[in-house]
Amino acid sequence: MIFIFSSPRSGSTWLAKAFGSHPDTVYLHEPDIVDRGADLLPFWFEQEPAGYEEQAAEYLSRLCANRHLRTTGVPPFFRKRYRSELGRLLRTGAIYLGKGIERAGYASLAAKLPIPDLRRRDFVKSGREPTLVIKSVSALGRAEAFLRSGQAISAILLLRHPCGYVNSYLQGVRMGVMSKPVVLGKLLETRSAQRLNAKALVHDSEYVERLAWEWLLANLEASTAIAEAGGLILSYDDLARDPEPKIHALFTALGLEWSDSTSQFLSASSSGDGSYYSLSRSAGAADRWISQMDPKDVERVREIACQDDIGRRFFRQD
Repeated sequence: MIFIFSSPRSGSTWLAKAFGSHPDTVYLHEPDIVDRGADLLPFWFEQEPAGYEEQAAEYLSRLCANRHLRTTGVPPFFRKRYRSELGRLLRTGAIYLGKGIERAGYASLAAKLPIPDLRRRDFVKSGREPTLVIKSVSALGRAEAFLRSGQAISAILLLRHPCGYVNSYLQGVRMGVMSKPVVLGKLLETRSAQRLNAKALVHDSEYVERLAWEWLLANLEASTAIAEAGGLILSYDDLARDPEPKIHALFTALGLEWSDSTSQFLSASSSGDGSYYSLSRSAGAADRWISQMDPKDVERVREIACQDDIGRRFFRQD
């Protein structure tokens, strides 16, 4: 299983869809939005999550089995070696049927419509398994528990420049498509927050500062565990500047052969800018914050993010 951990507005759907374009993968889009797992795990741990191994394994099994419309229905959809052409058409049709039922005002009915993988019978009989790829923007505080669960996970932490994250999030707030940043709450009780004495430094009334602290503390909660487990910590900004060779190398590191469908996806996604949630982005889009952010706000983000090396790495390049 490949698990991509990220903050929102950090390019994780684009990277996850690059994995999803591979003909031998099953991609699940944020299954922990559908199943929050609050019956098993807290979102943030105040101490190391010792004793939660069984709960984490159970929750991961639930996420892996999740085939909810929201989890499977994010386009574009790709051809798979384990699925026949008829299976592809049937599955895509089921997704659009479910979306139509949602738009008609019957979301609860659409939620009961599972979207199966529809693997070919000969593929199932062979005992082969496609590579499962899960992406989450809600699991940073649970990364350590997941990695202690005993399940085989190739973990990726995708980081965006903290100014890019703050700028993109606030742009969404202004557009009315992102909710206003919430207070940090339990995130201020985590080990990372305690180490940095964040509770005494946070000014929750300031959106820019609140988002900068969230970027720092949430990613810190995942980064140490992922690094110690041999996972990968990647910069979205670096990937976006020259995506194909870098994602090609990433596939190789994770044991996936390169595919033409991934090349085609990356080419299409670089063809120009789309809407706020679009996967399309022009060259240089990741650096747009440089011309859009007030220099005073950039400095406020810098002061917060540079309290740890995870943030300093981005500002050494400036």
